[in-house]
Amino acid sequence: MNKTIRILCFLLLACLSLSLTAGCTASSTPPAANGGEPDYQKHPNSGTSSGPADRVDVVYFHRTQRCYSCRYVEDRTRYTVETFFEDELASGKLTFQVINVQDKENAAIVKRYGAYTSSLFINTIKDGTDHIKEATDIYLLIGDDAAFARALESKIEKSLEGEL
Repeated sequence: MNKTIRILCFLLLACLSLSLTAGCTASSTPPAANGGEPDYQKHPNSGTSSGPADRVDVVYFHRTQRCYSCRYVEDRTRYTVETFFEDELASGKLTFQVINVQDKENAAIVKRYGAYTSSLFINTIKDGTDHIKEATDIYLLIGDDAAFARALESKIEKSLEGEL
């Protein structure tokens, strides 16, 4: 009986966690300026590297009212970027922005990324072209500081190397 209760509690917590994450992090696809597919999907060399990125922008979007998960993602992203990429930040090779999707002055960048709720994007800029990808899988690591930092660090490193 005790084991059954523990299993049910675990399943309940897992479902609650997923529902909170889904409520804060609906997937989005960045719209193209011309209304077609996003530019990064048009490149035939997607997934390959032909040299380092010109710049990488890490952009975290949030709503005005924020839950634990939303705040966690911002805090751990900031920690990861500032801890592991200090030189890249200082040189401008890497940028980190936090943007409220509900502030009207952010409308252009919100539209460019296709964000409408809590979302983390990594934009690898090569040859003046945006290659925007949403980092949805990091939301599964909320609460595991080390795993979150490792996963995000790896994504940023690959982007800096020019892997799309």
